[in-house]
Amino acid sequence: MNKQTMREILRGIYNAATECSLTGKAADGDRVFIQTYNKLREKAAANGWIDGDIVIKLDLNDESVFGDEVTRLKIERMDVIGAAAVVFMSSLGE
Repeated sequence: MNKQTMREILRGIYNAATECSLTGKAADGDRVFIQTYNKLREKAAANGWIDGDIVIKLDLNDESVFGDEVTRLKIERMDVIGAAAVVFMSSLGE
């Protein structure tokens, strides 16, 4: 896999997450997006394409990203996934 392919997959995740956030459709797909994002992150880090401290790993149990027991239901997961995909795409550079 090259950077261009990775960017296209991330762009697809971003676009789908944006659509889900706006319409509420397919919002249950968040786990698939997160798993795919994390696999791509692993590959990019292994290839030295990203800084693992900047491009965070997505974990639904990470309260700093997805909220605690009180706020978790109010946080739009798809918004978080979309934002993470943008940071990741930007970090890949050329």
